[in-house]
Amino acid sequence: MTHDGLPVELYIHAGSEADITGLRVLGPQLPAGSVLYADAAYTDYAFEDAWREAEQVCLLAERKSNSKRPHEPWQNFLIQHFRKGVETTISQITERFPKSIHAITAQGFALKLLLFVFTHTLAQLGA
Repeated sequence: MTHDGLPVELYIHAGSEADITGLRVLGPQLPAGSVLYADAAYTDYAFEDAWREAEQVCLLAERKSNSKRPHEPWQNFLIQHFRKGVETTISQITERFPKSIHAITAQGFALKLLLFVFTHTLAQLGA
């Protein structure tokens, strides 16, 4: 998402898959020097190092208390600050969901989710 809360990219995958799997598949195209803030589910030291070297993109994932590579306090603050924006955007999108979403196929379900994201984007642009 952008600083304004507009979704840029999304990846829908099975709930049985780890979150980091989605990030690996998505592989967002970010300009050099970008910082990608993530929650603790995206902690993968090798992946972070590879991204920093190959793409010159810094992946700052929230750390658990027993982390082998804890962040500095200022980094933790930034991660929490920017993650709040992401969580707010996700909440705004899911508020548009009906009580249940009826779909016959997985593609139909994904299309409906994409339309909710698109609706949110249009609403944000019009606001």
